[in-house]
Amino acid sequence: MKKEATINTPELSIVGNAMAWKNSVIFLSNISSISTIPLESIPFPMWALAIFIIGLICLFKFTLIGFGLLLLGGMGIAGWFFENNEAQSQRKLIILTNAGVTYSFIFRDLEFLDKVYAVLISSMAENRRAGQNIKINIKNSQISGNAQILNDLVF
Repeated sequence: MKKEATINTPELSIVGNAMAWKNSVIFLSNISSISTIPLESIPFPMWALAIFIIGLICLFKFTLIGFGLLLLGGMGIAGWFFENNEAQSQRKLIILTNAGVTYSFIFRDLEFLDKVYAVLISSMAENRRAGQNIKINIKNSQISGNAQILNDLVF
């Protein structure tokens, strides 16, 4: 059974062969795959549609109740619309370890996600030495550090 964790952290650090965030560390050599995928669409709230239709029906007989139900259903539909649009503009970075544990990081800046992906792939591919550090600031979309791969990659 796979364990999945969605990580909400402002920063990742890569030190040598280890990637760390908050109170967690995974070794790059223990990563079996890295991928990026769009966030899933949020299912349409059928309850909101049902309340909206009931509100329409009640509007003619019980005006105040009907109006309240119309408003509640409309707010549910509008909330879904805005949340779904935001989800469509984001992507997940998925990291699968050899133990079958999946970590996912949500990125709003898709261009920055491509850079992070390139840094992670390059870090896994090369034999990293201690003292070569990389800081990935997800919140501010910045990558910094003194690792040679940051000079080798063209951003």
